[in-house]
Formats: sequence, structure tokens, C-alpha cells
Amino acid sequence: MAHHADPGLASMIARDPRHVFHCANLATGILLGCGAGHLLPFAPAAGGAAALQAALTAACVCPRCQWVGANVTRGPARGAVALTFDDGPDPALTPWILATLRAHKARASFFCIGNKARRYPHLIRAIRDSGHSVENHSDRHRHSFAVLHHAVIAREVRTAQQTLTDLAGTAPRFFRAPLGFRNPWLAPVLAECQLRYVSWSRRGFDTVDRRPAHILGRLLTDLRDGDILLLHDGKGACDRRGRPVLHTVLPGLLENVTGRGLAVVDLPTLLA
Repeated sequence: MAHHADPGLASMIARDPRHVFHCANLATGILLGCGAGHLLPFAPAAGGAAALQAALTAACVCPRCQWVGANVTRGPARGAVALTFDDGPDPALTPWILATLRAHKARASFFCIGNKARRYPHLIRAIRDSGHSVENHSDRHRHSFAVLHHAVIAREVRTAQQTLTDLAGTAPRFFRAPLGFRNPWLAPVLAECQLRYVSWSRRGFDTVDRRPAHILGRLLTDLRDGDILLLHDGKGACDRRGRPVLHTVLPGLLENVTGRGLAVVDLPTLLA
């Protein structure tokens, strides 16, 4: 599998987030030990230890946090925003999205699940042939991804990377964790696979909200040059008439963004 060197990878490894967690856990142990040995009042010591562990947990479940590894949350101002789709490919929705993007001359990045890609390989090729980028969203999209053993995390990333590379013909450059939750053992795996972690600056919550107008409001209010937008081509919600909310949201989004003079591009273009 051929890769291009990324100058940010060396610094990612140098700032290995596992060190932060090891230090925090060591400090937790010292606080509890001092409390148990009456070197410190037990209540404040236990409270400090609990606060440290709460901070570690929050870092893992905050999708835009930088504590557990480098995280791209937006791009530079280049007269464009990046559009990304998670959880596909989907046999019903992905072809419709591709046709809609084509009609608006827009590009996007699709964060694909490995086992879905193996089930629908023609959709990965269709994404590629339409000029969009195929990115890594883990192999099975486990909701427990952030608490998995580091060996399982590595297998999830590597298996999806190999599948998507084989099907698309080029290796994904970016990774996004299921639900956006991760732990500090992910960053070294991504460095090994030459992957950059990307989250988002704006999301529509289109998997849970059945109101297209509200989804569009979240994406478009105070939209800025360089924003990274998150939608889904898998597990999306349906409106009250039973239609996928994306059927209303995506055309409206593309028309509004381009009407502001911004291009809609994929991640490799925005972050080049």
C-alpha cells in the first residue's frame, strides 16, 4: 500500500496522547494514595482524583477535543467548505447523493464503513468515479469504539483501510471515529497508517432530527469559509412523510452555500 509522507505525523507521534493519560492516571493514584495514607485529607484527595478521571472521560467523548490526539476540526479559508458524509455506503441513499452532488457541481468526502464497503463494492467505485474521496470510518462502526482494547482499535482501522484502498484504488487519507468518540491509543495507529484524524466544525444531527429546516439551520447559521460539515448517507432520519430528511436538506444546503460564493469541496481539496 503506497503512502505519501505527512510532515505532521512525526509531531503527532512526539506528542503521543498516551503520555497524558499515563500521567493523569499516575496523579490519580498518588492522590488516592496520599488520601489513604492520611498525607492529605481524604475527601479533597478523592475529589481531585475523580476530577482527573472525569476530564479524561470527557476528552474521549468530546468529538472536537485535541487531548487524545491531533484533530482537524476546520480547514483554512480558501473560499470553500468541505462536505462530509458518514456511515455509508447505503444502496438507497448514496446513489441519490451522488446524483445531487453532480447536479450542483459539488464534491464531498465519504467516510465509509469497511464491512458496508465489502457488501456494496460498486458504491465505493461509484463514489470514486464521481470524483469524491473515500475515507475511513472503521470496519464495523462499533459504538464501543472508544473503550476497545488498542489491538481491536488497530484491527478496525487497518482492516477498513485495506478494504477501502482495494476497492477505491487509492488509500484513504483521513479517519473519523464512530460517533466521534476515541481514546489516546488511536493516534499511534493512525500515524502508522498515514491517516489524519478529522472531525467537523458543523453538524446537522440528521440521524435524529426529523425537521429539515432545523438541520439546515444548524449547518448554515454563521457558516464560515473553511467549515467542515457533517451529514450521513447511512442511518439518516426520515421526515414526517417518511422521506429521508437528506432529500430536502442536501439540495437546500448546496444552493445556499454556493449562493454565498463558497465552493463545496472534499477534504483533500480543503486541507491540501
